[in-house]
Amino acid sequence: MFSWLLISLTVLRPIALWAQSVPGDSVLSLARAVDLAVQNYPSIKNKQTEIQATQADLAAQRASYLPAASFQAQALYATSNNVRGATFPNEGTTNSVSSGVKANGPTADAVWGSLSSLNINWRAITFGRNKAELTLAKLAIQRASADYQQEVFVHQVRVADAYLLALIIDQTVKVQAANLARIAAFRTVMQANTRSGRRPGVDSVLADAELAKARLLLIESRRMAQQQRVQLGEYIGVPGAIFQLDTATFQASVPPDFTYSEAKLANHPVLAFYRRQIDFSQAKAEAFRKSYLPSIALNSAFWARGSGISDNTTPEGNFIYNASLGAGLPFRVANYFVGVSTVWRFSDVFQTRQQTKAQQLRTQGDQYRYNQELLSIRSQQQTADLQIQNAYEAARQAPLQLGAAQAAYQQAQARYSAGLSNVYEFTQAFTLLNRAEIDQFVTTNNVWRALLLKSAAEGDLADFVKLTIK
Repeated sequence: MFSWLLISLTVLRPIALWAQSVPGDSVLSLARAVDLAVQNYPSIKNKQTEIQATQADLAAQRASYLPAASFQAQALYATSNNVRGATFPNEGTTNSVSSGVKANGPTADAVWGSLSSLNINWRAITFGRNKAELTLAKLAIQRASADYQQEVFVHQVRVADAYLLALIIDQTVKVQAANLARIAAFRTVMQANTRSGRRPGVDSVLADAELAKARLLLIESRRMAQQQRVQLGEYIGVPGAIFQLDTATFQASVPPDFTYSEAKLANHPVLAFYRRQIDFSQAKAEAFRKSYLPSIALNSAFWARGSGISDNTTPEGNFIYNASLGAGLPFRVANYFVGVSTVWRFSDVFQTRQQTKAQQLRTQGDQYRYNQELLSIRSQQQTADLQIQNAYEAARQAPLQLGAAQAAYQQAQARYSAGLSNVYEFTQAFTLLNRAEIDQFVTTNNVWRALLLKSAAEGDLADFVKLTIK
């Protein structure tokens, strides 16, 4: 997962330039870039909504344990060939059809009838099933929170690395611009010397070639710089933004190293997420295990009915009908009940046993993934230490290289002006000086990138960000 954090510390080729003019107060520090990324990046906002969604799930789970109450009311115009006062089926029930046959047989006579009922059901005892479901919902929130923290951390590292890369490319741009000016001045002198006959014409042609090469490097540098700025703008959630980078802080001096903290590693955002994932998987297995257990419910109901059919019958045993609303809608009888009920589908144990086993295996897989991440992070720590050692050594050698290259360039210039060397030796001095100037700030920047890798392996960017704040 963190393989992209193994930041390469190889010296970059001269491929950068950024010459955009921005206001002086628009300098974007690394700390500010990281803050903007956390505030604006869509994937981080997505993780925040996941937390809110799991919180709503927990509230819904708790609400499901409240007593379930339902109310219904009916006013129907119906025949009564079997039962006096038919009712509309509700929640899976059917019309009652139990009754004797009327003495005079079926008729089409119809009257108004009414029904109203209130039903309450509460699963009072679930033998731990409700508790297991609540625990699962709470751990879902913790897992979502850990996932959010992991996303924030990973993106912060991504932004910091993109910022340092933009610095390298921007600084390389300045070197390429200076190199172009230096070669342009050399070409002007060379053209004057060839016109006066002091130098052969081939020297002027080679000067033209060097100038064209410097221009191409400048063009490519600008393209790379613009591309890196676009990438950084995307990461901070402000595409198309115009800003300057804090070159003073990162080029002033080589930053100091810092030691690892095992306490911070224990709270590494990536490891914390996998621990929460393991807890969630274990809770889910427990919820499966208890899902087949019975529940004991408390039940109560009250209902009343009215009908336009009289309680009395004719001497022949026929119903006495009154089809008016006033006779059929008012309630005439009422009933209630209270009691306890239970339903236990004990045969579900065969299904839930396999579901529990499957979830336990997934939990084991989550543990393996945690172990893999821990192994990877330990490896990253070792890699970061090696990178830092090499980066510090390169940073100590870069000034020596630059000094030697500057001296070589001056000597080559003097020798060429005195006619003691040819143009090929002079152009080699150009190339050597150009590379040494780039290496001077690349090696310093690589120390910062190695420290960033170390902070990423530790799981906390606080120490790294503090080094960038002056």
